[in-house]
Amino acid sequence: MSSRVKAVTPLAIAVGVVAFLWCELALNFSFHWVTVADGVFGKFGLPENFQLVLPASFVTWGLFFLLGADGRALRNTMIAATTGSLAALFIMALGPAFARAPHFWGIALAVALAGAALVLISTAVADDSLSPAPAFVCGGTVLMWWIATGLDNYVAAGKGPHTVSALGAALTKTPLAAGTGALGGLISTAWPWVAISVWVTLLCGALLGVISGTLAQALGRLTAPSIAATKPAPQ
Repeated sequence: MSSRVKAVTPLAIAVGVVAFLWCELALNFSFHWVTVADGVFGKFGLPENFQLVLPASFVTWGLFFLLGADGRALRNTMIAATTGSLAALFIMALGPAFARAPHFWGIALAVALAGAALVLISTAVADDSLSPAPAFVCGGTVLMWWIATGLDNYVAAGKGPHTVSALGAALTKTPLAAGTGALGGLISTAWPWVAISVWVTLLCGALLGVISGTLAQALGRLTAPSIAATKPAPQ
């Protein structure tokens, strides 16, 4: 057991360090640095249209290691992030065109078409670079953020007012609109920006996998001599 712990310790340290730094950057970016105005909701700022969607980054970070943690894995993860985000964009655009709230069959139909398309597209190449499974994961991540931010385009005014004065009125004077995103509408987002924000963050997650893997290798090389020194000399 101790040998297994020693083997993964460099990676554990690398993941911990990179995760801490990334969380600080992503959350401050969206809620303090790149905002319409800071200190709107308590001490949180009203994010701009583009945001770094922290949970999405962990999806592709994990996919990178699951797919092999090498150059091919990086390529396939980024392809999945792109095809999955495009499929989700298709769903968010076409689903509400078929049927608006409160009917869900339009979204269901768009999901069916997008899912089938991802499977068919995977046959265009002989290798697994267009595998539908990772794309499903990435597309689902975009849709999850769409739901969390107010289902804009499906729900009327789902993107929120995106102004400080209107957000303040919604929180204090008038009922929140159906579909308003979490935190009282603070992260309500227009649907194209949902796709763009999550897609960019998914790409960042793949790069975080590369960074943490490279750092782990460097730490492994640094600790290897000290580990070797603790081993008994051959008789």
